[in-house]
Order: sequence, then C-alpha cells, then structure tokens
Amino acid sequence: MNYLKYLVVFTVFFLFACAQPPKVDPGALQITPADQEQVQIPTVCQPQYQGKKYKVAVVDFANNTGFGDMKAVNTQIQGQSQTTTKSAAVAGVVVGPGAAGIGYAGVSQRDHKYSADINTFYREIAPNLGQYAQSAVEDAIMQIGGVQVFTRQQVGKVLQEQGFQMNMADPNTVAKFGKISGVDYIITGTVDLIKAHYVQRTNTNTNTGNAWMNLALSVAKAAADAATVGWNVNTEMTVQLIDASTGQLVLSKKVKGRELAGEQPAFNPELVVNAAKKAFGESVDDIKPEFSELFGSKAYVNQLRGGKQIALISLGKADGIQPGQKVEAYEFMEISDFMTKKTSCQKTKIDVEMVVSNQVDENAAWVKVDGKPENVKRIKIGTLVKRAPLEGQSTLKKLF
Repeated sequence: MNYLKYLVVFTVFFLFACAQPPKVDPGALQITPADQEQVQIPTVCQPQYQGKKYKVAVVDFANNTGFGDMKAVNTQIQGQSQTTTKSAAVAGVVVGPGAAGIGYAGVSQRDHKYSADINTFYREIAPNLGQYAQSAVEDAIMQIGGVQVFTRQQVGKVLQEQGFQMNMADPNTVAKFGKISGVDYIITGTVDLIKAHYVQRTNTNTNTGNAWMNLALSVAKAAADAATVGWNVNTEMTVQLIDASTGQLVLSKKVKGRELAGEQPAFNPELVVNAAKKAFGESVDDIKPEFSELFGSKAYVNQLRGGKQIALISLGKADGIQPGQKVEAYEFMEISDFMTKKTSCQKTKIDVEMVVSNQVDENAAWVKVDGKPENVKRIKIGTLVKRAPLEGQSTLKKLF
C-alpha cells in the first residue's frame, strides 16, 4: 500500500502542472479614479526604494568525495558489497548486487583484472565534479536574476593579472579580490557526498479483488518503480555565500539531490557520475529561496487598471521575472521614537496576492492583484514591490 503515496504525489503534481499564470488584457480594462491614487512616501523611507544590482562571482567548488581521489579498481564480488572511501572525512559509498563490477579503494591493481582501465577512467572524470557543481550554481544564480554574474574566466583573469591566489579561508585575501574586481559577493562550496545504491524491482501482488483499486495500485507501482528501481545516486553539496568586502561568511546551506543511473545491475561509474552531475543541477534549486530573497530587485507600481485588478510593475525579464511568479507589496510608515524622538521607517507587507501574468516585457510586467478589498485598495501607484522568494526543488524532481 506504500505505492499509494506515489499516486498521490503524481496526482497533486498534475493538478499544479495544469495551473497556468493569469492571462490579462490591460487594454480591455479602464483606469478608474481609484487606480490613480499615488502613495505618499515619508522622506525617511525614500532610501527603501534605492536598489542595487549585485555583482556575484561563483568560484571553484572543492570535491571532497571518494570519487575525487580514490584509486578505483574493477573486481567481481558475489552477494552484497558496501565499500566506503574517505577524503576530508566525507565518504563516497557504492552498494550493489553480486557479480557486478564494483569500483572501490584500497585494492591492489595486480590482484584484479581491468584495474588500469578503471583507474584511467577515474582520473579523467573526477576533477570535473567540482566544475559541474560550480556551473550548476552559476546557472541557478542566473535564473534568479537581479545579479551580474562574474564568470569563471573573469575571475581567472583578475587573479592572473594581479599575480595572487585567492584563499577562501583567508578573509583578507577575499576582501582584496573583492576590492580589485568590484564583486559584492563570492559563492563557493564543496561536493560532500556521492552515494550509489542499487534497488531491485519487486514483484508485489497488486490484486485486491477490486478492479479500480487494482488499477490504482498498478499505476502507483509503475510510478514507484520508475522513481526507485536501478542505481539510485544521492548527492550532497554545501553552498557558501561570502561578503567580498569583508571576507566573512554570510550564508551556508547544504543541498541534496537524487538521480537514477539506469537499471543495469553492473556498476558503471560513468553513469553514476553523470547522474550525480544531473543531481547537482536539480539540488541547487534549493538555494533559490534564500538567494532570491537576498538578491531580489526592488521596484514599484507604475500603473493600475480595472479598479486595481491588475498592476504594472517595474520588474521584467531582465530581473528574472517569469509568468506565474509571485510578487510582494509593501507600504511604509514614519515612526518617531518615544524617548529619543528620532524618526525611522517601518516597512510592512500588504496582505494581497500578486501573481505575474502572461504579459512580461524586458523591464516591466503586469500582475494580477487579489485579496480582501480593504487590502487591495492599499495598492497605489508607487507602491514598493519585490519578487517573493522562489521555491526550491519540486517534489517530482526529488523523486526523479
């Protein structure tokens, strides 16, 4: 009956996948008197509208897995085999069925056939793991938008021209690089784990005596098998954000990925590594909530139509805005401290739902506004908006 959870997941995913971003036609909606209301910004709150497009460099990721430095060999092992190789206290684990070529560390080459071939193979693929992790993070940051990404080539050029090597553990070196390059933040990290284990197909009886239940269980079993049977490759990465002006760590997050590397019983390190690379690309989605919050561009409402049914905001494709994403709106109050009499700005989020429509240009987008009437009427021309934090990995990605 555990197969039912897969059926539920696919049903829920299908319902969400069918959901489309709102379609709007601004020209069909009139501008009402309420749409012309403008926000009054207290002087002390005006700096809240000042935004900055951060410059971010994604630098090398260290490969701390057993796939990075182990001397792999090929052997024949009957029954179950579990082998662990350690580098920097992080393990790479391979668990598979018998009579499979299992690559592992600590075995003499002269005792086993094909060891030279496998060793050559590992020397070719292992150094690329850190680069693939770095590229996956670069892609994720580009998708977030609102930042200027300092490429690997640009980083290398600065280091070469200045004739020094950047040590991420030395805040002074990092700060020097930030000053020279003009970079605001540096993103680095480590590949911590690649684990491969084999899951065999089971012949569970799905005959319950009820035709509809049998069909549901058959569909669920097929979904479960598609998501689990074969070589399951699990990965873990640590992504770190460093303030380039100080060299201090701002954020550190561990992300996990999972991918299948085929159903063949024989262990194939190339397929495992390729699956791991794909898992890197999916797992970095989990950095998007924090990074999109940090790098989110500030903007404002430029126009309202249809009695505040829709709003035109000054964010667009150049800022990473896409149809279906959510936007948050804010209003400000000037607060005077009771004791010191000093004024400060208090920012509060307006309780409305603003969803990006199908109308998105390079630097502007129309959003659909929904909520209680008393909250919707607080949206005015000039209201500060920013994209809501993005979501991490979807359930389907985690399954496949």
